[in-house]
This record gives sequence, C-alpha cells and structure tokens, in this order.
Amino acid sequence: MKTKVLVVADDPEFASWLQDAEDTNLDVVVIRGLVPTELLASVEAQGRYGLVFCEFTPANAMMRASFVEQFLERHWQIPVVGLGASEDAECMLAAMRAGARDYFVRGRDDAKLGPQIGRLLKRTATASAAVPTKAGQIFLTLSGHPHESIAFFAEHLALALIERINPGEKVLLVDLATPSGAAAIFLNLNPTYNVLDAVNDAHRCDQTLIDTAFPKHASGLYVLSLPEDLLGRASFDADQLLKLMQVLRGLFTYMVVAVDGHAPITALSGLVSMADRSLLLSDQSILKSRHNKYLLRALRAQDCSLDRTALVVDNYRRRLGLEPRNLAELFELPLLSSLQTESFNRLLSMNSGEPLYTLAKKDPYCAGMQELAGLLLSGDMKAVAAPQGFLDRLLR
Repeated sequence: MKTKVLVVADDPEFASWLQDAEDTNLDVVVIRGLVPTELLASVEAQGRYGLVFCEFTPANAMMRASFVEQFLERHWQIPVVGLGASEDAECMLAAMRAGARDYFVRGRDDAKLGPQIGRLLKRTATASAAVPTKAGQIFLTLSGHPHESIAFFAEHLALALIERINPGEKVLLVDLATPSGAAAIFLNLNPTYNVLDAVNDAHRCDQTLIDTAFPKHASGLYVLSLPEDLLGRASFDADQLLKLMQVLRGLFTYMVVAVDGHAPITALSGLVSMADRSLLLSDQSILKSRHNKYLLRALRAQDCSLDRTALVVDNYRRRLGLEPRNLAELFELPLLSSLQTESFNRLLSMNSGEPLYTLAKKDPYCAGMQELAGLLLSGDMKAVAAPQGFLDRLLR
C-alpha cells in the first residue's frame, strides 16, 4: 500500500527524486505556490498524508519558512522535511528554525534517501499509535506566592495518579513554579532537558522526543522542570507554552502542571482556561492568603473563568484561626481538601529525593493526597459550605 506524501515545490524533479527512492512506496502529490496561507489551504485539502516535503531556495526561504511554521502550528504531529537542490547553509537553517524535522539535498542524499524516508514514516506511525483517542486531562496547581510546597504538592499528586493509570497510559509533571527545578530535585533527578527546552521545541514535540529527551522517574512519571540554576523569573513565550500544553495533552493521559504568580498573567489565565481542574494552593498564613487573593483578582480581571477551580489548604494546623472554610469563603472558591503533614517528614522527603509515599507512608499527607487524586478523577468539585469568619477583616 502506497503512503501519500506531499511535496511543496516548484521544481518538478523533486517529485520524481522522492518517487524513485529505494525501498519506498510513495504516492507523491506536488503542490506549487509561494503564498503561505494559500499553500496551507492547498495542503489541508489533501486529506490524509504521512509527510510534507518543502523545497527551500535562497529566493523563497522566508516564505517557505512561514508556511512551515503555520502548518506545524495546526498539524504538529505531521513531520515536515526541507528539500534543497544544493547545499545552502542559509536555506537549511531557515528550514530547521521553522520546525523541519530534517533536510534532504538532491545529489548529496541520493544513496540514503529511502532509509531516511522510511525512518520518518515509521516514527510518524509510532507517534500516531501512541496518541490517546481522547485528549489527556490537565490538573493545574497554582499559587500566588512562590514556595517549594507547590512543587512538592504537584509531585505527590502526579505520583498518586501514576498508581491509578492503566497499562500504556502515561503521566507528566510540568513544574513551572519557583524555586526553579524543585520538582526534579525532590525526585532526585538531574535532567539535561527542561521545560524551557520543551517550549522551544513545541513545534516538533512527539513521542520520539518524549522517549529520547524527557526525564523519567523510576515510578514511570515523566518530569519537565525549570533548570535549577535559573536566577530570577523564567522567560518564555506564553503562546508557545500554551501550544506545548495542547500538544502534550494529546500524548499523555494525565498532566499535572505547577505554576505560581511569577508567570505572565496571559500564561496563567490560559493554563486555567485549558485545565480540566485547577487547584489554588494556600496555607493559613496571611501573606500567602493575600497573594492568592491578588492572583484571583488578576485572573478575574482577565475574564478567566474559575468555575473549575477549587481551594486546597496545605500544611493545615488547628487553632491558627485562619480556617480553610473561611479562606474558601474569602476566595469565593469551593474547598476541596485540607492537607496535614509532619514538618520533619516533609523536609526529610525534600532532602532525600524520596516521596513521602515510600519514606513515611503513615504521614497524613499521603492519605490526603490519595483521596484528592480520587476526587479529581471522579470529577467531584462541589463547593463546601463555608461559615462566616473574621478573614475578610484581616485580608482587606
């Protein structure tokens, strides 16, 4: 059975060159033109196809790069391969920067053309088979005040989800919160590939990249974290981040994303809108409560719907006065959970690189996180009635 491939080129020799490649059985469809939007419409009208080849010349490199970028924004799962009639470094660079998976030069790559095409088609088939029929769920953990508890919470939530998945399903933890790299450190990982790399690779993110580059914990949990040597706020394009999240939710069954108020408000509102469930993480301190109040205010000012957002109170202590239900009332959010833990166990877990599930199974945090994971998967986000309290006066 022939595999349909598209060739965006004005030079007709490229079509016959690809058609005649050894050990391939290709149905080559040639598309001519220069205007990116018109090329995109012509390509999308072709139905199903396995690869897109795109000719680059010094005269059309900028236009073809624009087409490749627009195409991959909408069809990230289909590889694009640049073509050249000669070795031109500028054309090759333009193609690769636009997101081309590879670059073939007629005359230079004749002998290995067939195996190269076969490899790309095999990867495409593998990636397509690995994509769930249903988009994965995103569980967002956010807090206005940067703190190591955000990554610690997200780590344990992700590990609780790992215990509930079926064979062939995958869970990803994306730690965008500060302190930078906390999730990777708490899991005793030393990643060479981080979430900023993934944002830059959003246009080419597929199962092959995940298998070869994404850090993986012994539990089976995939982890993307900020580099731990990052100073100050992480710099990334909010649109690229959201594009990456859309791609990744097609490749993972569940994603746990951790973020704090240091992220751009456009990224925060986009993540909240995209998430299946958002959890506002707070404790009973005035400082974090105020910062969370300001975060919610900023999100509401962006017309960001919070109907899938609930409050989780971390490190709960009795007799502090700032009761979880009062906080829920103040934030105008349902209270989903109040978590307790032994401070010694938490610090020991962070320092040892071992989760509480293996280090201190009887710590109440473990049971609380397991129950929370069950609530998220059940879809139970009903509001808990909150009694009147004195927080309104304290947090005005």
